[in-house]
Amino acid sequence: MATPSVHPSGAHLSGEFEEVHYVADRASGLRAIVVLHDTAAGPALGGIRCARYADEAAALADACALARGMTRKVLLAELPCGGGKAVILDHPGLDRRAAYAALGRHIERMGGRFWTAGDLGTTACDLAVVAGATRYVATREHGVEDDLALATAEGVFLAAGVALELLGVDEWKGQRIAIQGLGAIGLHLAILARRAGARVIATDLDAARSGRAADTLPLQIVEPDQIWDADCEVFAPCAAGGVIDLGMAERLRCRIVCGAANQPLADDAAGDRLAARGILFAPDLIVNAGAVIRGCAPALPGFEPPPDLSGIGARLRKVVLDAWAAKAAPFRLARERADARLAERRVRGASG
Repeated sequence: MATPSVHPSGAHLSGEFEEVHYVADRASGLRAIVVLHDTAAGPALGGIRCARYADEAAALADACALARGMTRKVLLAELPCGGGKAVILDHPGLDRRAAYAALGRHIERMGGRFWTAGDLGTTACDLAVVAGATRYVATREHGVEDDLALATAEGVFLAAGVALELLGVDEWKGQRIAIQGLGAIGLHLAILARRAGARVIATDLDAARSGRAADTLPLQIVEPDQIWDADCEVFAPCAAGGVIDLGMAERLRCRIVCGAANQPLADDAAGDRLAARGILFAPDLIVNAGAVIRGCAPALPGFEPPPDLSGIGARLRKVVLDAWAAKAAPFRLARERADARLAERRVRGASG
């Protein structure tokens, strides 16, 4: 049985976060952290990430940052819920099936305060195991009708199209998109771009995955390090976060950065450098919200999700235009607006 200990909020004890759960299961080798950032307006929504971390402190820092990002994302998407995240510390002795089942049982015991879905490192098979242990998971078996990877890709593609329009490009035909990561989301994005007439340059750390994608679509596959030098209109990071540091911000040869990865900027300085170079960074908090928008219905009884993802494009357009008018970077303005909404929500909750 998983044996959790629950720590009070903090960054991780500053009061910003509501709950931090440490979950361990000896039989499966599970070591996981579940963070609830905010539940003032509804349950915390967030996926399960499975990754190799240097230590527990690194895993905790990632979980907290991702949970905070989810709250900002749902606030900008105008959803009545908050953000959370689960991370599993991957290691050679991990029994994946048993570990995901143990984590699912813990999520079930949380009683609906946290609803989860897939994330980097978690496969559809892993998520099916979680769904066998808890009802609080966004899968078809639990009332989610959409392919959430496709929903994320559709939102990113729509947002990239709006970004192109803002730069004076009216159609995708002949445009070039460089996709970093050919998992489910990246592959869907490549398909959408090809259907629209774009030229697709792509890469993945898994050479076999790149090969399968090339067998499916007419793509230009490059080595992982070469994607940074691709001449393109849109660079789409669709794998790990934190990949764009100052060096990569200087190296990119694109007009737009718009992808599915959470927190692709290593730090604010990298985002500021992109802006200084005239590269439009479409904030990930807005553009990759397709999955949470399409998958939130089971977690939010009585809430009617929007019928399509057009709101992503509308929100991106407004933030970019407002940021340009204020001579600010769009990612900074998006974050400021999300944080202002969170502060208002918590004041209302405290006074109510």
